[in-house]
Amino acid sequence: MKFPTMKQCLSGALMLTALVATPAILKTNRANALPPHVTEELNLTSEQQTELEAIKDNARTQVEAILTDDQLAALEGKTGRERHQAMRSLDLSEAQRTQLREVRETSRAAASEVFTEEQQAQLQEMRAEHGERGKNRQKNRREDFAEKLNLTPDQQAELDAIKEDARTQVEAILSDDQLAALEGKTGRERGQAMRNLDLSEEQRTQIQEIRESSRAAADEVLTDEQLAQVQEMRENRGNRRRR
Repeated sequence: MKFPTMKQCLSGALMLTALVATPAILKTNRANALPPHVTEELNLTSEQQTELEAIKDNARTQVEAILTDDQLAALEGKTGRERHQAMRSLDLSEAQRTQLREVRETSRAAASEVFTEEQQAQLQEMRAEHGERGKNRQKNRREDFAEKLNLTPDQQAELDAIKEDARTQVEAILSDDQLAALEGKTGRERGQAMRNLDLSEEQRTQIQEIRESSRAAADEVLTDEQLAQVQEMRENRGNRRRR
């Protein structure tokens, strides 16, 4: 019998919280929504599982009621990461973004009521461990990126400066409350928190301009050969996301 690894357990538990936080993004079969090793790790009772399923289903219904027919059609047939990506790509109105955020917050609060204090502590610990692993992965990816492109120390320093400058510009656009939502978050966790911000159209436009400007500046640092490698990496990453 093959037992799940600790990494699988932690990932599953984090998936549970994500399931509640973003109910419309994930499309899972009701019977398979909570992997056995997750319920075992948290020692969830059958009553708790039923309550969490009801919260997820209710949130999903609310979210789908907010979306237009065209937006729902864009999600049709998509599951997992592909559905998540499609959800992020939707052209949502400010009213829709506000409503979706309210649904997420309400669902998260409802789910928290289902867990015992001990289970909540376990989840918090899992999130912390997950965040630490995320930092390590980010560091490893950065080192792998530099190694694959054979970046010189000068190039690395220039790219770091461009990244830091872009971060400073983005933070100057955000409100104090929005900055507080990003506090202490790094890597993928920060990226997710950034996507969850209730940004105005003006903020979105400004951030997009900063990203495009930063990418153009970074491209200027690289040689033609390195640019070709970067393009190939981007295409490979895009292909993996579509799977």
